Amino acid sequence: MYPQRLSTRAEITKSERDLHKRLSDALDDDWTVIHASGLLISDSKDGARMREADFVIAHPERGILCLEVKGGGIEHQHGEWFRRNPGGTRERIEDPFEQVADERYALGRLLKKSARGKAAAGWLAHGVAFPYITIGQLALAPDAPRQILLDRHDVAEIEPAINRVLAFHLGSGPIELGEVGIQALRDTLVPEVRIEVPLAARFLEEEEELVLLTHEESMFLARASREHRMVVHGCAGSGKTMLAVEHAKRLAAAGEDVLFVCFNRALMQHLRKTVGGDGLTFQTFHGLCTHLAHRAEVTLPRYGSDSPPPEYWDEELPSALVEAIGELGPQFDALIVDEAQDLSNDWLAALMCTLRDEEHAPVWLFIDDNQRVYDKQFEVPAEFRPHELMVNCRNTQRIHREVMKLYEGEIVPEVRGPKGRDVELYLTDDQARKIGEVLETLCGKEEVLPQDVVVLSSHALDRS
Repeated sequence: MYPQRLSTRAEITKSERDLHKRLSDALDDDWTVIHASGLLISDSKDGARMREADFVIAHPERGILCLEVKGGGIEHQHGEWFRRNPGGTRERIEDPFEQVADERYALGRLLKKSARGKAAAGWLAHGVAFPYITIGQLALAPDAPRQILLDRHDVAEIEPAINRVLAFHLGSGPIELGEVGIQALRDTLVPEVRIEVPLAARFLEEEEELVLLTHEESMFLARASREHRMVVHGCAGSGKTMLAVEHAKRLAAAGEDVLFVCFNRALMQHLRKTVGGDGLTFQTFHGLCTHLAHRAEVTLPRYGSDSPPPEYWDEELPSALVEAIGELGPQFDALIVDEAQDLSNDWLAALMCTLRDEEHAPVWLFIDDNQRVYDKQFEVPAEFRPHELMVNCRNTQRIHREVMKLYEGEIVPEVRGPKGRDVELYLTDDQARKIGEVLETLCGKEEVLPQDVVVLSSHALDRS
């Protein structure tokens, strides 16, 4: 039965509901019964119009019956059809036999659109059921012989009555509909359609939930914005960079010259492109050292074609920064350091020299010890007030659980974002090929924009 249970919508009549129950009770599993099949009929003159077969009843060895159902009393006078209402009034209705014949022919045209359906279209029949009246042996009209009518007595013995209608149309010979024809009928009228929501759309929904969480975290700024020395600890995805950028923007909007330092060149370039504006300077630490050294004409050591030794990065460039500030004078009113776990205390001292009011200038450090790149032992000065970001507001719950397997820290962050999809892990001997397959699925079938996909590698770009 399609559907197994009728909906409660008002347009399904009592006669349809009663017949649906009768068919469900009386017919075995060899029969297929489909209720309210919408059939779109179109021709060049009248255009498209919708027909709805009340029931399509099919058996692989007996054929396919389109059955129209009419409840209440019925009258047929001079070619016109009327329904008798309980109060004695009557209303004109469409000729039920012409109606069901249209439905039969429309179904035939639909079936013929598929190779399997063409054969099934040859085993169609039609009839009309009047489940509440007795017709006896009357023929109601030339196109309505008794053989294709079902009255209330026929409905009581529904299977023999259906067989009678099918035999009238199709004869007594073998019916070569078979299971293939039945499946063609199902595919036409009740196809199994699965419309997958692309990952791109689901990403947008999840992103909305994550944005709400980042808003929650940003309330911290409203409470702590007047603090001059802050150290903010948080895991990846806890919103550290978002808060750092937002605080820098607010300081700049208040007229401060803000230095924003990070240790990731790609992040620095991204921030310059998307956030940069008056009062905001984005630099990597070593990039700042070389930039101000060149401006102040401070000579930097040269190492020819060889890579500079560690002391160049650890000592010589920070010293050049201090010397440059001695020539140029302090440049900034506020300092924000993202990824500050990669600082050394000497580097922080050099950065403090860039401030016009070193004692009172806002200095905020954002730290995640689990993302330490350099082997520095940075000790946060005692005057910095600590704050812990306790919620991962970037990732879904399933990604968070996977990442936490590698997390090291005294405070375990929470996750309150969307559940998300299962994390997929692939073991392969050909990583490049597998990554290509995943990208093809994401950017093709799942409609994810290429610019929204990041491929991370443990190697440098030229070796990945």
